[in-house]
Amino acid sequence: MCDYSNGILFCSCDSEKIKFRKPKIISQKKGKIHKKENPKNSEIPEEYLWTLFKFYGDKEITEIGRYMIPSNDIGNGLNAEWIALNLNCEDCFDFDYTPEEGDNLKIHQNIISSPYLSFVFKNNEWTIDDHDPFSTVIGQIKQGKIKTPEQETS
Repeated sequence: MCDYSNGILFCSCDSEKIKFRKPKIISQKKGKIHKKENPKNSEIPEEYLWTLFKFYGDKEITEIGRYMIPSNDIGNGLNAEWIALNLNCEDCFDFDYTPEEGDNLKIHQNIISSPYLSFVFKNNEWTIDDHDPFSTVIGQIKQGKIKTPEQETS
């Protein structure tokens, strides 16, 4: 497992190299729920991914529904407060990027429907927040993998 306690890097990469794992298989036997790894995942390593979105504005709500709200912690030392601190103190991106008001950064594992963290750039800083997908217009800027500083130098 990667140790993110010494910092994080948002590395841009070719999206074709990102492979997604299937969720665990859930079964029930004798009244107990059992989870086991999906055999289709054996060749796909667990990774943390990020996607950066540009905020284009609000729209009239024409849809109703539910969406998965962001988590505060996705494991392996990646929690919302710690990442917000890094985003506001360091240049964590491996490409030229200047955040603009409303930009949205989402972080998740490469597991389908996994919990995620969300940050919105407001008042010249990254805050733990998200955009309502039913009332805002956003577009993807870039995506990639999260690495530790040690992984980047090797």
